[in-house]
Amino acid sequence: MSALLQEIRACAVGQAITDNDSRTMEFIFPPSFLGFQGHFPSQAILPGMVQIMAGIVTAENGHPLTLLKVGRAKFSRIIMPLEPIRVTASTSTKNGHVQAIVQIAVHDDIAASLTLELIPTGGGQ
Repeated sequence: MSALLQEIRACAVGQAITDNDSRTMEFIFPPSFLGFQGHFPSQAILPGMVQIMAGIVTAENGHPLTLLKVGRAKFSRIIMPLEPIRVTASTSTKNGHVQAIVQIAVHDDIAASLTLELIPTGGGQ
């Protein structure tokens, strides 16, 4: 597992909440978080790729997944260090692929909306 992915998992707060085909997790990324390094030196903001990876972690629900493609990504709000974020992933499976509709919120503000296509880790095309 990559160091960045390990740090993302370590930033999860509390227990995941599962409801039908959706799962919600909360994360808080401290200023020392690896993903903030160099992004940006004068004002740290959470990189889009880290937000995508948090969406994958949320969608996994105990079954490791690998990103196949990002179908859509809309980032509407900057996420700063120490801001609590809530990541909700609604998933469905078709032909062995998992489609995750991910919404990331800071308090009640939508920070990002993503559509991810995932495959089980170790699964090929």
